[in-house]
Amino acid sequence: MTCIMKNKRLLEFCDADPFLPFEIRTSDGREYTIDSPHFLARSREGDVITYYTLEDDRAVTIDVKHIVSIEIANRPGA
Repeated sequence: MTCIMKNKRLLEFCDADPFLPFEIRTSDGREYTIDSPHFLARSREGDVITYYTLEDDRAVTIDVKHIVSIEIANRPGA
């Protein structure tokens, strides 16, 4: 998946109505669950995203070329 395709997919997930939490997996095996589109920012070029964690309010910078998958979060039903 190219950076352009990954950015398009990210925008689709962020703009979904209703919004559904989704997971980003990176090439180093890390996984980030995006619980709100408000916790994600993109660079102007779209090659870097910043995820602001809900737990401890830290900022994680992710190079889009290292994203290996983007999918709906697998969560048990309420």
